[in-house]
Amino acid sequence: MSTDTPAQRPSYERDLLAQLTTRWSRRVAVKKDELDLDGHFDPDLPDFPEHLVPVLALPGAEPLDREARQRVLAAAWIAYNAKTTAVENEIILPACRLMLEEHIPVRRDDVSFIALHQTIVDEHFHILMCQNAVGVTKRRRKLGDLAFDPRGWSVVQGLDRAREGLSGFGRDLVEIAFSLAAETTISGFLSALATAEGIQPMNRMTVDMHRRDESGHAVVFRELAGSLYRSLDGSERALFRDALISGLAAFRAADFDPWVAVAAAGDLRFDPGHLAEWASSRPAPRRDTGPLQLLLDDLGIDQSLVHAIPQGG
Repeated sequence: MSTDTPAQRPSYERDLLAQLTTRWSRRVAVKKDELDLDGHFDPDLPDFPEHLVPVLALPGAEPLDREARQRVLAAAWIAYNAKTTAVENEIILPACRLMLEEHIPVRRDDVSFIALHQTIVDEHFHILMCQNAVGVTKRRRKLGDLAFDPRGWSVVQGLDRAREGLSGFGRDLVEIAFSLAAETTISGFLSALATAEGIQPMNRMTVDMHRRDESGHAVVFRELAGSLYRSLDGSERALFRDALISGLAAFRAADFDPWVAVAAAGDLRFDPGHLAEWASSRPAPRRDTGPLQLLLDDLGIDQSLVHAIPQGG
């Protein structure tokens, strides 16, 4: 048994990316047997935690019968996967491809190249996982026509606003900063379902497999974005920091239009204004700033940035 201290071990063994890439085949969802989704579907269990569905807290939702409430919860699960897919497709995957390009000054070696391609494979598989699980839900709950605009989510719209008027390297920096915000926050987004008791086993297990992969992705993005940030000049760093703040705020922003469609699945009729008014009257949810603080430490950015981020609904 080796008695080497960490400092004495070869640099490869102390490289976080190298450790992740070496263990990839043993830890990621894409390398595991696919779930028997129909076998883990219990028609008597809700598809989504009721306390995470804001439309069920609005006046008018109280008298919903069991079947209508079940449809709303199923629609919420479908919306959840639609948002997850939009984040992967519109924000994370484009940034992965950007960081493979020669003009982006991230760490450049075989390990980082492998880590990015493994992440791309993972993210495409996560999208497939979402689509497979949603397919079962739509079929079993008779919601085959329910769909969501991938560009209708606050975070996607936030990226559009942040890169408006930008081109070239500046636009690339904004896109990578937004992806870093995604990988800093997505584990918390997934954990609410991965640990939920009393919901559809199929749904909880699907989300938990995704969540486990994302813990590794957070390391990949911290390592590569850190190498990028340290190579930037002063104005480029300021642009990156501003985009990171915008991205974190966008991920915390409430989505209203999609919840209107979720409510309609149970024949509830609300408009976005009702939801916005309700959200403004509620205290801001507590946020886990631990991953963000770790990221800021890695980048050498002042921790006061945490307090500058708006607390969304």
